Amino acid sequence: MSRWDPPFWVGDRLFTAEDLALIQWTARRFPALSRWELALTLCENLPWRAPNGQLKAHACLPLLEQLAAAGLVTLPAKQVQQPKPSRPRLRAPALPAPSLHADLREVRPVTVEPVAAAEQPVWDATMAAYHPLGFQRAFGAHLRYWIRGQVAGQPRVLGGFLFAAAAKAVAARDTWIGWTPQQRQRFRHRIVANSRFLLLPGVSVPSLASHALALVTRRLHRDWVAKYGFAPLLAEAFVTPPWPGTCYRAANWLHLGQTAGRGRQDRHHVKPEPVRQVWVYPLARDWRRKLLIPDPAPPTPATADADIDA
Repeated sequence: MSRWDPPFWVGDRLFTAEDLALIQWTARRFPALSRWELALTLCENLPWRAPNGQLKAHACLPLLEQLAAAGLVTLPAKQVQQPKPSRPRLRAPALPAPSLHADLREVRPVTVEPVAAAEQPVWDATMAAYHPLGFQRAFGAHLRYWIRGQVAGQPRVLGGFLFAAAAKAVAARDTWIGWTPQQRQRFRHRIVANSRFLLLPGVSVPSLASHALALVTRRLHRDWVAKYGFAPLLAEAFVTPPWPGTCYRAANWLHLGQTAGRGRQDRHHVKPEPVRQVWVYPLARDWRRKLLIPDPAPPTPATADADIDA
């Protein structure tokens, strides 16, 4: 049985025999379209959209190439594009590291707020300057946050968060959820990763880290819905030794175990990474049920054999 025998899942969408027939017919009917134009056309006609209404052409394009490699569609030749002149990235100075030694009550109220577009270069520079992993850019769906507290009666940035796409596969996480590989492919987008968490150097406020984590997990659900149109169900974080993850434990995150020490792109086991602790935090009461929805029944033979050319 082929990976592409309908019905098959691509991300969170089930493709039927009718969908595959539409893809094949469109590729034959419009051979002059570029691959990108073909992907856009198919996303309009299937339809295939993200929860926020945007066409999922970036997911459709690799699907088309995989179908072509399997001999199921014929695609136009790739167009050679002239490189665009590079534009210098907007740079900004990192925020200065304060010297703050205080109790949590002295800096309250602490707030966690999404970073405005105009402040993103400053957030990026600050994270790049001070976070142990550095920072270059955020990929895919993501949200940046500032952590602010009161210093001498004025709001002051004390740190920041980044939440972004979840890891592709984590044995401890996937086993704990109860996922099959197919369910992981369908529902991984409903998990968000706390990929950066920083308190500025010089900030020494006991319990501030766990307090900020509690604040951000309370609002992450609605912020993600407002920006992307769907609700995340689970947050995850990976803590690299020698940090023990104390703030996650204090904020009631769950410790699941350790990673295998492989990176996101390490398909051939040649780029070992440090073994990290895996932490998760449910963002909805019925999160497990929604991450384990069984596949719908396949289409009936009469429906599956429908001919788009008829």
